[in-house]
This record gives sequence, C-alpha cells and structure tokens, in this order.
Amino acid sequence: MPERQYGGLDINDDWETLTKANKEGYRSDPPSGNEDMPDWDTTVKPYLTEAEEENSGQEEQQDHDQENQDKSSQEEQEDTLQEHPLQPVAPCRNAERPRQLPLRYQNIADVSILLQGQNDAKTLDEIELFECNSPPFTESRRKEISGLLEKGVFKFINIADVPKGLRIFNSRFVDEIKNVGTDKAFEKSRLVVQAYNNYGKELVLTQSPTIQRMSQRLILAIAATLQGQSIGLYLRDISQAYVQSNTQLTRDFFARPPQELGLKNGSILQVVKPLYGVPEAGNHWFNTYHHHHTEKLRMNQSTYDPCLLYTNSNGFGIVGLQTDDTLFLADKTFAAAEETELQRAKLLAKEREKLTESTPIKFNGGYINQEGDSIRLSQERQCQNLRLINTKAIDLTSSRGEIRKAPEAAFDLSFAAQVINPNEQDAKALNKRIQWQLDNPLRGLHFVRLDITSLKLIVFTDASFANNQDLSSQIGFVIILIDGNNRANIIHWSSIKCKRITQSVLASELYVMAHGFDTGAAIKATVEKILQLRKPLPLILCTDSKSLYDCLVKLGTTQEKRLMVDLMCLRQSYERREIAEIKWIDGGSNPADAMTKNKPCQALKELIDMNMVNLKVTEWVECVGDDIATRPT
Repeated sequence: MPERQYGGLDINDDWETLTKANKEGYRSDPPSGNEDMPDWDTTVKPYLTEAEEENSGQEEQQDHDQENQDKSSQEEQEDTLQEHPLQPVAPCRNAERPRQLPLRYQNIADVSILLQGQNDAKTLDEIELFECNSPPFTESRRKEISGLLEKGVFKFINIADVPKGLRIFNSRFVDEIKNVGTDKAFEKSRLVVQAYNNYGKELVLTQSPTIQRMSQRLILAIAATLQGQSIGLYLRDISQAYVQSNTQLTRDFFARPPQELGLKNGSILQVVKPLYGVPEAGNHWFNTYHHHHTEKLRMNQSTYDPCLLYTNSNGFGIVGLQTDDTLFLADKTFAAAEETELQRAKLLAKEREKLTESTPIKFNGGYINQEGDSIRLSQERQCQNLRLINTKAIDLTSSRGEIRKAPEAAFDLSFAAQVINPNEQDAKALNKRIQWQLDNPLRGLHFVRLDITSLKLIVFTDASFANNQDLSSQIGFVIILIDGNNRANIIHWSSIKCKRITQSVLASELYVMAHGFDTGAAIKATVEKILQLRKPLPLILCTDSKSLYDCLVKLGTTQEKRLMVDLMCLRQSYERREIAEIKWIDGGSNPADAMTKNKPCQALKELIDMNMVNLKVTEWVECVGDDIATRPT
C-alpha cells in the first residue's frame, strides 16, 4: 500500500513527530492528482483510544506540561483549533537585557507637530506636543513653541518655496535651569536660530545698546540717598522679549526646524518676526521697549546713556534697560503707572521683584542686597566662575570682562589685556589678581545714604607716564558722589591705556583730566535733572600733579599745540561755572592712584570699606563771583 502524505507529513510518522506538527500548525494539502477530493483545511491531532478518552481528565491533572485541563475544556479547545489554526510563535526575548535607546537619543523631548491643511494648503491649525517618559525640559519647550506660534513669529513653508541663493540656517533648543539651588528654580527653553557666518547682517543694524555700568551704580546711589521717602527699587523681567517686538524683519530669513519637532522632510521655518539668534533681533526689541517708556510713560533719555531714562512728570522714576531686564527706582505713582501701561501694551512679563532685606535682586550679573540703610552690590557668581590660567597656554584677555564690580582689580586686568606676547611672569601677575578675587567673592560696593542738600561730584584723576610695556601711559580716574559729612558713593572708575602719544608727564595728566571731566560733566547734568536740585551740583576736579595744577591756575601756555585745545576747554569750563573747584591733593589721598599702579592704595580701600573720603588738600582754586581765587592750605 503506498504511503500517503498530507502537507509534507507522513502518516506513518511516530507520535512525537505528529505532536510537533500539531504545535507548529501544519496545514495538509490534498494529494496530487486527485481532483475530486475537496479542498480541506485540517489540523493533525493526537489519536486517542476510548480508554484514553475516559481517563483523559485524570491524565491532564497529572501531566503539568500538556494535560492541564479537563475533558470538556479539551473539546472546546479542539473546536477552536479547527476554526483558527495555530500560528508560529516567536521565541521570547531574554528579559534580563531590555532594549534601550542609544545614549545620544536619551533625555530628548519627544515633540511632534500635527499639521492639518485645507485645500492642500500648508497652514498650521493645531500643534500637539507630548512627552515620553517625562524627559527634562519638555514642558518648557512646549511653552516656548506655543508662545512663538501665538505671536506669529514664524510660519511653515516647503523648501521648494525658498528663493534660490538664500541661505537656510539651522535652529535648536537652548535649555537652562534658572535660580539653581533655590526654591524658585525652574526650567527655561529658547528656540534659537544658529545664524553663524551671516553675511547678510552687514546690511542691517545689529548692535543694540545696553545700560552702562556707571548708570547702574548711579541708580543704586540715588536709591540709597532717597531711602525713607516711599521709594522702592524694582526689577522687571520680560518674558520672550525679542519675539514681542512690534516690528518685523526687513529681510527674508529661513531656518530648519529642530529635530525634536518631528516635522517631515522639506519643512522650513520662515522667520517673520525677531527671534533669538537673528542678528538684528535685539535692535527690534530695544526700539519697542524704549518707545514704550518714552511714549507711554513719558520718560526722558539721559544725555550720555540711551538706556538710562527718568521722569518727574508722571511720578518719580529712574529706569535702566538691560535687554529684557529692567531695574527701576520709583515712587508709588510711577510704579502703578508702569504696571498699568505694561498690561495695556500686552507685554508678557514676570511678576516684578522689590528689593528688601529678605529679597535680594539680580541684575546685569550683580547681586543687589539691602543691608539696613545701605545697598550692597557684589559679583559673587562671577567670582566663582573665575579660574587661574595655565602658564603654558596663556589667555590674558579672557578674564577682563569677568570682574566689573571691583575697582581694585581695574589696573591689573587692564594691564593684562594689553600684553601681546605673554610670558610666564605676566601669567603669574594675572593669577595673583584672580586669586585675590577668588579669596574675596563677597567684596563689593556699598551705597550709603547721603545728605541731598550738600551733594558734590568729585573726579579724581591720575596718570603714569610711559609705564606700560610699549612705553605708553596708563591713565585712570575715580568719580564719587559725596556730601558735606565726607560720606561718599563710588559712581564710576576707569583704567585704560592712553591711545594718544604722550611726550611728557604733563601731557598724560592733562589727557586724563580732560577724559574724567567729560564723564563727570555728563553725570553732573543727569543728576541735576533727576533730583531737580535747587542749586547746581558742584563739580570738583582733584589731581596730584603740581605741573598740571600750575598750568591751569597760572594761565600759562604749553609748547604742544594739541595740549592747548584740552587746556583751553578746561579753562572755559571755569568761566561757565561747569567746574566749581580744582584741587591739588596729596598722592596718598588720591583713590585714582590705584588705577595706574599695581601697588595697594589706602585711599581707595577706605573709600570702599567705609564710604569715607579724607582729602589732604595742598592747594586749590575756586570760582568766587566773577573772579578765580587761589587758596593754599
């Protein structure tokens, strides 16, 4: 009798082979050549005798692998197998080694954008962002994208719609945790365009002004002087400042979306309004925010700093603009007007902070603390970021911008920035100053209350002739606001290399006095307008140079005609009462001596530590009526 085969199985195979076939779900095909046989779908099942069927229930309980059900369950299973043949089962994976994403793809927010169009138009109707396993910065990124879409900062286009020849920039998320280590810590994300090597920025204005350091210190000095008059110092932080500009970009700007957005290939962002990373974005925002203060709050701009504004018509207020941060001194009237106009202009901003003894504020890299009747300005965080330089790979210019609140370090940092080919000795000198700053991170400036009726503005000047390595002169000055009790606040200081050629000691001393007078005159005019003083603020020039003092007092001349221009300007200022006095003081009582030499200056140390000035005047000249009187000590 010939052997019959169904689906490649031999009916004479043993029991184990048939059982294996049943598990794997073989399908039997009709024998070849038999056309009358119907097309059956059968499954090979184990053959059971009558005795085995009666005892199948007991055997299923005993056999834990195959016979774990009763007879009725076996029959139901057989019916199910006939209707739905078994499919091959993939082997189980090893549970001890779970599959994970590569490290470069971990901790990335899973963000996607769903686009729905009408009439095949690619318009943005809905945006959905979701997170996977709660990666960091997911909520902050969602908030950033939602804000940009709401303001219409960009729109989605196809890459084919980008004009030929225009560069398409990249973009990315910049994530940061603000207020680290405090209970106010929060995540912040910004969508930034990577506009590197953007040659198109040469056709537009990209630089926007920021508040000068002396303007910031002037606000703090006035705040300390006006304490107790219902005046407070506030900090305002604008959210998403650049994208809230009222003006649009004047040129076409395109960028590729970040990979986290999950857009399909060919989608491009057309930036319509200012966005972070666009070179001219800061200028658009400054124009918007500056006009908001001058038009809505009716404020006046100072004569030397466009970011310092003041008003006396809409209450009393002094405002300093630093991009999206605003430091302002205001009474209740102006503070209420500032809040009202901000809401009316629909500018998104955080809740403003007020300086108290328990609530310090941070502005422009400095910490402002209220300590009784005085205000302290320090730069603790910047000092912590300082590091000693390696003498083998020397970079002397990188540390200069780190410290802006320490007058003692002005000369050393200025001297280090002038070195072209530094050696080991230069590196050791800079490391000595950096180490001092690291050892004194809390050292800063104190601003104390002054008697407003006896205020004076004093400019200390000093020069060192040909003391730099290139034989140029180092010049510097210190400007203070002082009252009749000799209590003083530092407003400004400078230590720079004289860019003009000096061929004598008199020339370097005259150049620095002209430089200090220009800065002092600008501060004098601003203080008089802000405080509305009943009489002009006296401006006093102090120098320890006998030759310069004699040249100004005795109305002499010089051989160098270039010096005569500056000399005549100073004399003319006497005649116009712009300079109240010129004093010849002892070199030991001149705080500006530390601006031109690396040796310690006791006068500057006492000014910083105790806010006191002890002038040792040798001789001075002052205007009395229409005459100029000279008074020796």
